[in-house]
Amino acid sequence: MTETIGPAAGERLRVLHLITNSLPHTQSGYSLRTHRIFTALREADVDSLALTRTGYPVMVGRVGADEVDEVDGIRYARTLPAILPGTLQERLIAEVDRALQIVDEFRPHVLHATTNYLNALVAQAVSEATGLPWVLEVRGFMEQTWIASHGTDRARAQAAGSEKVALVAAREGELARSADAVVTLSESMADELVSRGVDREAITLVPNGVDSALLEQRLSPAEARSVIGLALPADALLVGAVSALVDYEGFDVLLRAAARIIHGDDPLGVRLHVLLAGDGVAAPGLKALAAELGIEDRLRMPGRVPREDSATWVQALDTVIVPRLDREVSRSVTPQKPVEALALGRPVIVSDLPALKETVTSLDGTVHAFVTRAGDDEALARVIRGACTGDVSLCGEGAGRRVAAERTWPTLTGRYRCVYETTIAQRTGELHGK
Repeated sequence: MTETIGPAAGERLRVLHLITNSLPHTQSGYSLRTHRIFTALREADVDSLALTRTGYPVMVGRVGADEVDEVDGIRYARTLPAILPGTLQERLIAEVDRALQIVDEFRPHVLHATTNYLNALVAQAVSEATGLPWVLEVRGFMEQTWIASHGTDRARAQAAGSEKVALVAAREGELARSADAVVTLSESMADELVSRGVDREAITLVPNGVDSALLEQRLSPAEARSVIGLALPADALLVGAVSALVDYEGFDVLLRAAARIIHGDDPLGVRLHVLLAGDGVAAPGLKALAAELGIEDRLRMPGRVPREDSATWVQALDTVIVPRLDREVSRSVTPQKPVEALALGRPVIVSDLPALKETVTSLDGTVHAFVTRAGDDEALARVIRGACTGDVSLCGEGAGRRVAAERTWPTLTGRYRCVYETTIAQRTGELHGK
């Protein structure tokens, strides 16, 4: 067991993170949140080093990947054996061995595993070998994501009732209960964890945050479109999102709503255009649907945009729309898109799901977004009309920025440090029999 757990006087706190994927090879909500946390922790005198799962990023096509990538001064270490182990157990063992090597070199004070539960298994094993405290951050539920990946209601219902789902949920609950502390994104996720037997007092909420610099960006839609070279009529109203394009995001509902407006007798129809910037498995189907609806000339799909340009693409929009479908995964998992859009001063439309409404609610309980019924294109069309032509006093630039200012990463980072220090103190007390 480790003799001294916490940092010495004047020493920076060090954390080893066990994660699934990362920049620069994967650009997603998961990897971007991870990186923003690390950079904010650095400013709070916490040094982070991350280890990704065995075989990553080679297994996603990055042959010849380095053992360590450095992005903005943050190090991402890899577990890259000469031959990829054939079984899950062997891959976990390889990652534990690599993590123990890093512990010897980096000398972390805390282990921090982030979704999914396989990372928690590695953290638990390393904790048992070293005596270091470990924290589990739950950003989603693996089995809910798997259920959502099925294409029909019947298939999702069958998946939800499967033994696989029950086993994964039970394992995730068991690991969350065994961690020294648990972090999650929303009240709805915390409620789910409590239902799995996790002590509510052990759970700390760290919602999705924003970079403080976003609050200072002031491009108009026209200015942003000029910067990124997006050619549209001068009077165009552009709605949409910068997002991963997967089925449960509900962008098919957005296209159907846009078609209602464009083909209707509303004056807004001649001005409305849709932007979906990103990539994913739903992209081909969305393009086909736009053609079927006769609005392909009103849809812009530039593919995935560079990370450093994403804020400009958001500012090119007049209104940001997050039309997620009513799935278990989207009822509990909070995306980063709404709060980032608010930080950039854009009105936001979200589906009426608990996790989404939580992201656009200020500390005083006021919802600063337009809310629409999930999966209902007719309702969404009405809300788009209201957002583009009506009163936006609660959803406009000033109100949105005030909400986002409550959730900057420097503000939220203090919660992580508190969790780390608490777990260290608890382990130190156990070490000395207190």
